Order: sequence, then C-alpha cells, then structure tokens
Amino acid sequence: MKKLIVFFFVLSSLTLMAQVQETDSIQSGIWSKNGIDPFVSYASIAASNVSGGLDQTSRYSGQLYAGFKFDFEKMLGWKGTRAKISMINRHGRGLSNEVGSVFEPLNFVGGQNTFFYDLSIEKDFGKQVSFKVGRTTAADDFSGSTLYYYSLNNTVNGVIRTLLLDGLMSTFPFPTWGARLKYKPSSKHQFQLGVYQLGKGIFDDTKHGLDFAFRSSDDLSIFFQYDWFGKIANQNARVYIGTHQAFGSFANFDSNDETNHFMRFYGHIDVELIDGLRSFLTMAYSANGEVAKVPFQSSLGLNWKGLVKSRANDRILFFATIGSFSDEWAILQGNELSPEIVLELGYRFQITNYFGLQPAVQYDIRPGGSGKIDNAVIPGVLIEANF
Repeated sequence: MKKLIVFFFVLSSLTLMAQVQETDSIQSGIWSKNGIDPFVSYASIAASNVSGGLDQTSRYSGQLYAGFKFDFEKMLGWKGTRAKISMINRHGRGLSNEVGSVFEPLNFVGGQNTFFYDLSIEKDFGKQVSFKVGRTTAADDFSGSTLYYYSLNNTVNGVIRTLLLDGLMSTFPFPTWGARLKYKPSSKHQFQLGVYQLGKGIFDDTKHGLDFAFRSSDDLSIFFQYDWFGKIANQNARVYIGTHQAFGSFANFDSNDETNHFMRFYGHIDVELIDGLRSFLTMAYSANGEVAKVPFQSSLGLNWKGLVKSRANDRILFFATIGSFSDEWAILQGNELSPEIVLELGYRFQITNYFGLQPAVQYDIRPGGSGKIDNAVIPGVLIEANF
C-alpha cells in the first residue's frame, strides 16, 4: 500500500508539471497538413490487493502505444483512403492470480512485450460503405464503446470481456490478418461484417506481432454487428447487437472432444440520462459452455461528467459486472461455482486535455466463483497521457 501511495503522489506531480508546460499537440502543423498524423499515448495503473483474495500485494502495469495515421487523399490524391501503422509495448504485472479472479484488475495486462500492431488500409466507397483490410483485430471494430475505457479493470475496459476469455477473439495487442466491411445507410443505422484469422499461436507474445503466415491449421473468426444511433425518451442513445462465430477445432473443458463451431451473442445500450450523465448496460451469452469459461456476463456503467461545477471535465465513474461460470468449467475446477461480481468506483481528474489522473477502488465479490476466497478490496490509480 505504501508503494501505491508514493506512486500516486509521483503521478500527481508529473501531471501538474505537464499542466504548466502544456504545448500544442504534435498532431498539428505541417505533419497533419501533409496527411500524416503521428500519435503517442502512455497509460499505467498501480493497484494493491489490500484485503481478501489470496495474497495482499501491489502491482503495476503500463502501456505505450504509438504510430502514424496516413490520409492518402492528401498525400497521393486517393479519395477516401486512409492507413495506419503502430506499435505497442506493455509491461508490468497484474493481480488476477493474487485475487483469485478470472478478471484482471489492471487493464494493461495481457501480452507483456513489444508488438508491431496496426498495418491496415481503409477505403471509402461513397458515403455509405467502407472496407478495411490488413493486420488488425476484431476488438478495433466490434463490441466496444468509448464509455468502457474509463474502467481500470479489464472486466469492462476494451470490449465485453467474456468474449476474450474464450480465446476465440482477436484483440489488442495481438494483431492478425482481418477484413471489415462497414455499411452505414443513414446516420441512425450501421452494419459491420468482419472476418479474422485465428491462428493457434495468436496469443504468443514472443512473436511480437510479426508472424504474418497463413496455415492450414488456422481457425476463422466472424463478427456481425448492427448499431443504432438515436434518441430514447428524447435523450441521445446507442444500441448495438452482434454475433461472434468461430470455426475450427476448440478443445472442450470436460473431455478430450473438440467443438468445431462456437457462437456467442452480445449487446449494448447506452443512454444520456441527463446532461453529462451517461449510462450503459451490456450482455453477452453463449450456449457453448464446453468452451466458454464465462458463458454469461453483464456490465452496468455510469459516467457523470461535470458534476462538480468547478471541474467541468472531471468524471465520476461506477461499473458493476457479473459473470457466471459454465458447468463444464466448474467440473474441471472440482467446485460448484457461483457468479463472480466486480464493482468499481472512481473519479477522473482531467488535469489538461492530454493528461488524466484517476484514483479508483474495486471490490471483487466471490473471486473465482468458489466462495472459498474472501472478497477483495483493490484501490488503484490510473494515469493517462495522449498526444
């Protein structure tokens, strides 16, 4: 806990210094005029399991994400054509083993290495259709919302977490070959179809994202998602529903058999309840309990911006997630498992446009679902800088 406190004050000092020394973004000026937009972001989380779980300890994890976006219309005259190239470095360790949870309290855990990530190109065909292809992941385009990104716990942050626990979805920072077709007939409706290579070694971080090979043993991952943008009770809202299907050979938990076809359904709704206060609810379900460790998950989130009038860009944040374990996974663990619940409450200090500091506390109820591990209390702090 002492390390966490020291780290908090160090980060506070750094961000306050940045507020004084703030300069124009590097994305402005001659680079952008010529169609090249460099970007750099760094984010880190320090957290401690101070009560409950399996072991009381502190951990730190961080992520550096940098690259270039190219506007080929400005550069080469290719109308409606964009590209992106990027790299990622992840470092540090998580707390899931110490807590005894299937969910990781520190979001920047998973692929603790350096990766070559984006290498993709996207082309617009008129105003309604666009097509992207290259080295990418399904998480870049499916099952995500910017409202998720404020959580420290990766139960919420990123995409609906239960899609990733099965290991059947390509995700940041593990790139793969993929293609996504988007059709947006109007401002209210959007359809997306994505097809992605799902190699057996997709999550091998020792390859650094440089394994470009196609193999006969590769599986296939297909996403379809429909988005609706409109108003509910005269308030801005977004709804999306989607399916994820995987084709290949997937080992079952409870036998030596394999499953050849996997399907999961997922959905999301968010509504601006009042000015500055947005809420969201997600759900995901799969009937393939022999492959899906957590076949059902639902998350609720509240994001209140500007509640404190003197801090108009700050946010109060709350997240709650429940995940139910499959019977097949429970048999493998030798226990009857009850749902695991993760709660998170935080406050984000938006110190400048580029720097944010966010203390938060997580409360993990029934870690791992066995009921044999005490509920865990996990205070933490996130720092984020974007240029």
